[in-house]
Amino acid sequence: MFGGGWGVLYAKEIMKFGIVGYGAFGSLLARLLSGHGQVMVFDQSSERSEPIPPGVMFTERYGDLAGCSAVFIATPLESIRDVCEQLSLVVQDDMIVADVCSVKVKPAQVMQEILGGRCRLLATHPLFGPQTVSSVDDVAGKKLVWHEISDEGGFGPLRELFEQGLGIEIVEVSPEEHDREMAWVHGLTFFAGKALLSMNPPTSTLGTNYYQKLLDLVEVEKGHSDELFMTIQQGNPYTDDIRREFMNSLQKLEDHIAE
Repeated sequence: MFGGGWGVLYAKEIMKFGIVGYGAFGSLLARLLSGHGQVMVFDQSSERSEPIPPGVMFTERYGDLAGCSAVFIATPLESIRDVCEQLSLVVQDDMIVADVCSVKVKPAQVMQEILGGRCRLLATHPLFGPQTVSSVDDVAGKKLVWHEISDEGGFGPLRELFEQGLGIEIVEVSPEEHDREMAWVHGLTFFAGKALLSMNPPTSTLGTNYYQKLLDLVEVEKGHSDELFMTIQQGNPYTDDIRREFMNSLQKLEDHIAE
């Protein structure tokens, strides 16, 4: 059913994609890719929260992913090691294996440890999700963090698909640089948003634009799963320092007020 290798550019050949995990992002990725090739999803859950897009098939056997040009790991951070161990039995040297995790240092290390030298490895972080992309048309202009762990090349057709086929902006950054910056962008904002959400700040007839920004932060946090929150707080090696600095800053403000 699935043939291996990239062959010519994606515009001239039907690509074959694999996705491990059909959660919120895995299902979005399947919709995005199904318009550009065949998609085989490895997912052991029988529950499907939405209609299955044309061209998307499901399997409970890792072996069915063997002929894919690229396989995307769309599972929680703690599952990536097990997924890589399973994929190590079926990967080919011209296959691309990519993660889509919100943190990058740990997944990149795990993929390199288990799959290094056996296939092409790519670390990615889509800076979008089901909250901001409800249809394929919505993805144009969104950003995708991109780091080629393997140095033998062969990523051009996949990159062309994302850039030209989907209109996504590729941002090249190392896993370390990504996690350092995202400790602020995600780690701090998610932490503050979660704390504010627990306070349940009310709407107000006296509200200002400044206060509305706070409410907007809370509203965004409502859509984040606890799993994503914990991945960002525990999976990013730089988030602890930012969170500690934030707490120290709050304590200094409190001490200043009490003077």
